[in-house]
Amino acid sequence: MNDYIKRRNFIKMIPSGLFGAGIGLNTLANKISLNNSGINRLKKKNPNPKQQPKVALIKGNDRKANMFEALKLIEDDIKKSIGNKQIVIKPNFTHVTKKDWLASTHVDNIWALLEFLELFYKNKIIIAEGTGTGDPLEVPLKNYGYEKLADKYNVEFYDLNNDQYTALYMLDRETHPLLILTSNLLLDPNTYLISTSVMKTHGYALVTLSLKNVVLAAPMNLGKDNNYRAKMHEEPFHENPKFFNYNMFQMSQYVSPDLALIDGFVGMEGDGPLFGDPVEVGVAVASTDFVAADRIGVEIMEHDFDNIGHLVYCADAKMGEGDITKIDIVGEKITNCKKKFKPHKNWEKSIRWK
Repeated sequence: MNDYIKRRNFIKMIPSGLFGAGIGLNTLANKISLNNSGINRLKKKNPNPKQQPKVALIKGNDRKANMFEALKLIEDDIKKSIGNKQIVIKPNFTHVTKKDWLASTHVDNIWALLEFLELFYKNKIIIAEGTGTGDPLEVPLKNYGYEKLADKYNVEFYDLNNDQYTALYMLDRETHPLLILTSNLLLDPNTYLISTSVMKTHGYALVTLSLKNVVLAAPMNLGKDNNYRAKMHEEPFHENPKFFNYNMFQMSQYVSPDLALIDGFVGMEGDGPLFGDPVEVGVAVASTDFVAADRIGVEIMEHDFDNIGHLVYCADAKMGEGDITKIDIVGEKITNCKKKFKPHKNWEKSIRWK
């Protein structure tokens, strides 16, 4: 039985009432009132149109210049896709101390992005993140030099851990509904979500790229007993990594990048996303097709795309282009950018989703 059939059989075994992430409002969970204030309606995101996506790939010696040039290469795509939406930039602050800089989105990428957006977007821009540690957002903003952005640009910092939320349901290891309280800001159909991710390896997902940066940050972290982000990471994985990958795919139908930016200037290999080693690649990747962007990121890292469960599911569901032969790469040739990333020590366990 080939991988495609096995994946299809897994989806078929899921109760039909769960496929589509049943939404429960005005209920109680762990003594927390579920609140959908601010969301007019919740609906799945539409897959990308059936056209050849463009991915910008730049290699150079300056992180900020790389990202700005990548953005300029797809400027028309970006302008068209933003429309009248509210721009929300989602960096990656898995940990918050200065020593963890390698695991976090470098502020130079945000400088480049804001400089680019300023050319045509005149409204306030929200920079939103909820730290994985539960620390207030002010901590990484100060440690990573983000505070100075407000001196020049019309930006607002927003702590996702303080956001209002809506109830979604994923799958637990028994294929029962797993309640996940999810950020309203990231669910809002009027949000234009920009994922600014670091090119890293990961123990569960194998890689951290643009999609993982948002789908595993959308669940709320409301403290020790109500950390729904931790439930997305841990609950389904112990028994079978199928559920971890499927839940990422399920969440991506509601929360996914409208613009995917991947910083590979200095990536992380080995025991990422926190304790790995630096890898100097010198690249920036940008696309309005997050599957295509992550597909190119995987190729640069010289990992096997067919091992990356959550991205394979998204590609199978036509949420973006996973076939590298159907992606229009503009800028640098991908053959000049590849650099083998040492996988996480648990990688063989992680591919058992197939």
